[in-house]
Amino acid sequence: MRITTGMINLDDKIEGGFVEGSVNLVVGKTGTGKTTFCCSFMYNGAMNNVPTVYLTTEERVVDIKKDIESMFKWDIDSLEDKGLINFLSLKPMVPSVDMEHTSRLAKSYVSELLRKITESLEKTKAKRLIIDSISVIQLFINDQYLSRIILTSLMDKLREMGITTVISGTITETSGVIAGAELIESTVDSVIKLDFVPVAEDFKRTVTIRKMRRTNHSTLIYPFEITPEGMKLIEVD
Repeated sequence: MRITTGMINLDDKIEGGFVEGSVNLVVGKTGTGKTTFCCSFMYNGAMNNVPTVYLTTEERVVDIKKDIESMFKWDIDSLEDKGLINFLSLKPMVPSVDMEHTSRLAKSYVSELLRKITESLEKTKAKRLIIDSISVIQLFINDQYLSRIILTSLMDKLREMGITTVISGTITETSGVIAGAELIESTVDSVIKLDFVPVAEDFKRTVTIRKMRRTNHSTLIYPFEITPEGMKLIEVD
């Protein structure tokens, strides 16, 4: 079974949408539309009576809701009141200069993260999860071995629960790669990249499906727009 992405015209390029129960990474530099993509996935589920848990590790929930309402005029509050949208905020704690103490903080944070995600999914009976973003979690852990164990455990747990998940990750401006790119990309089932491409004297947003398991997907680069109806992929002739 396929689960619609929420981006207009994107599903046609990936055999109808995300594979049910898969873990999907959407990456891009700051301002390319990662949070907007996550919100579109969430809203689409809510409008089809599918509860979604939205975990934010960076932004305040109130700011995310204000951004959504200013762009799309979606009535997020009413969907939240109905239990179709469930926001969860869990930001990393401020580490000390003591590395041993920082390591304990990281383990404590991750343990709490896994517990709250599981509890929230079970309580709301959600079938969709958004983690926005994974980059902060990876940077906070700052241990490749520990990060691999944690991410693998989290992805396996979500797949076992049959949760279709969208995770956002930030590509740094300087290096042009995702923090811990090899680790996160090898763990997830699909990678969708959002980008800015210079066209004449302007910049256009683009989307590319870099990876999607069990899917005959397009490999073309497509422009997209953020319209009042939502994110919309523009067909390439």
